[in-house]
Amino acid sequence: MLTATIATALSPRHPANPDCETGACKAEPLSTNKPAGLAGMDSTKPTLTRTRSSSPRRHHETNATFAYGAHVQPLCFVTGASSFVARALVPRLAANHRLRLLVRPGQHIAHFQDIPHERVEGRLEDEAALAGALCDVDHVVHLAALVSFRPADRDAMFAANRDGTERLAQLALAADVRRFLHVSTISAVAYSKEPIELNEDTPFNFGSLRIGYSDSKFAAEQHVLDAASSGLDAVIVNPPSMYGPGDRRKGDGSLLSAVMQGKVKMAPPGGTNVANVEDVCDGMIAALERGRTGERYILGGENLTGIELLQRIAKAVGGQAPKRKVPRPLLHITASALRMKERLLGGTSPITSEIVQLARLYMWYSSAKADRELDWRAGSVDAGIQAAWREIEVAKS
Repeated sequence: MLTATIATALSPRHPANPDCETGACKAEPLSTNKPAGLAGMDSTKPTLTRTRSSSPRRHHETNATFAYGAHVQPLCFVTGASSFVARALVPRLAANHRLRLLVRPGQHIAHFQDIPHERVEGRLEDEAALAGALCDVDHVVHLAALVSFRPADRDAMFAANRDGTERLAQLALAADVRRFLHVSTISAVAYSKEPIELNEDTPFNFGSLRIGYSDSKFAAEQHVLDAASSGLDAVIVNPPSMYGPGDRRKGDGSLLSAVMQGKVKMAPPGGTNVANVEDVCDGMIAALERGRTGERYILGGENLTGIELLQRIAKAVGGQAPKRKVPRPLLHITASALRMKERLLGGTSPITSEIVQLARLYMWYSSAKADRELDWRAGSVDAGIQAAWREIEVAKS
């Protein structure tokens, strides 16, 4: 349990669902009072011809103009629509966009039933399906990713995170998408062994640790930047570990419950950046609207040590936070032993050598660039922790 809580406390999390959400080539508008099927668009309706201006793209455009002169909201294609972050982000996007949401085949997302949108299904590796899903799209928000800290999943993460992002970015470029927002992670930035703040210009240094998630997400960013250099109006955001309602990984049976039950006896020696998911989604909207092409923005919250994070959680859930830290040498020995076990025997345990390695490090960041260029800053993570705990309590009642 000690190692499990260390892992949950400090392992960096990507906002998208661990399953890779993908798109299909046909979509049906979703009624606000019944789920959509997978039928194609009504062929009896007039075909609208999108007229693109030959002038340079302006990322702050808010309306799309059609041939007959009508003005409608831009169409936004969102991958990872069933994810924790999408639950908070999609309602914000709906305020100024028509929506096309990417979901797993057969999946119905109940909390979007009152938000008008088109539903698409399919696979990220299916290039023809993605090309169809991008038809007439103005903006793309790419949330989908595979998140794992198991060494055995390294190849799968490169296929989903690196190759899937490259495919989507290139197709978006070919489709003349007006803006592409790639949601990356602080795990693609850098780490430090000391409690100092890093920023967007800090050189990537996870390579020697061979953390598959970090390596694959950093590689994905490079493909987005390559597409931006070829003309795609793309922006990258790097969110931290987030708290809020709907995150299964921080739900019942994880860190919040463990702290409440007094099972966490020692804290990780490192530190991490944590934020309320609502604040981070505000930052994503700001980046979509005002971010500079080819730039990345850290959307960080509070930089906390392991003990400080557990104290915040204990205050929210009514538990007791530990006062002692796990010795770093012990974590080093544990990581080495787990790595050997994984190589020889494999393993499906939620505690992995990668998670234990990260628990020793500081992943603290400055969001000064987002503050300066996007006029965005996060508040306290406490509201997100409290909201997550309230949902756990409601689910148990």
